[in-house]
Amino acid sequence: MRTVLITGATSGIGEATARLLARNHFRLILCGRRQDRLHRLQAELKQHTEVITLVFDVRDKKKIYEAITSLPADWKTIEVLINNAGNAHGLAPVQGGD
Repeated sequence: MRTVLITGATSGIGEATARLLARNHFRLILCGRRQDRLHRLQAELKQHTEVITLVFDVRDKKKIYEAITSLPADWKTIEVLINNAGNAHGLAPVQGGD
């Protein structure tokens, strides 16, 4: 069974992707900032597949590293990354017009 890590899994595209992959029996590592939503989704999807949740903000490199290194050994080979978390940087226009 392939292992997939999904960032931004608590809503929108990330959550929909998790539901689809669970129905197709991928093992899921669901990541997000909102622990309550991660646990709710985990409880729902574990009837279809194995699911682990990791709570962190993708803007915090230290927390990402801590979360990934905390995975059980048999979950550390991640074959697919769905890098879906929203991360608003550079909201200023690239170039202004006259």
